[in-house]
Amino acid sequence: MTETKSELLAKINSDLMKAMKVRDEFRLSVLRMMKSKVLYVNARGELTDAEVIKIVSKYSKELTEAAVEANKVGRVQDASKSTRENEIVLEYLPKQLSPEEIKNTVIAAISELGATTIKDMGSVMKAVSAKHPGIDGKIVNQFVRELLK
Repeated sequence: MTETKSELLAKINSDLMKAMKVRDEFRLSVLRMMKSKVLYVNARGELTDAEVIKIVSKYSKELTEAAVEANKVGRVQDASKSTRENEIVLEYLPKQLSPEEIKNTVIAAISELGATTIKDMGSVMKAVSAKHPGIDGKIVNQFVRELLK
């Protein structure tokens, strides 16, 4: 199977160059971190868009968690910075599905696979993740458990 270069990674690189040219230091640092996280996984940069989306989604979750933790300990400035960084990261991710849309996707995957028991959970999770890279696995897991008792 031949991997294709990620269009998303190309967009990140292009936007990184634009941020350098206009000297947008904040955006530049966020884009550099995203690129760094992607290259850490694969130094050759031969990832598919789905793989890059997973990496960038994980970074977005890290930033969200950092903002929540900073707020808990009263570090409002750090929380604000993490939130601003995440706003930039979210620009590169596909629109997140609503819980109802996720449930419908899980129902469709269960139907397609003919899943009937909780033992089929792994294949259902894999099918949903393949169709929607970066989807919130916790919510998918919850719906699969509900529907495959």
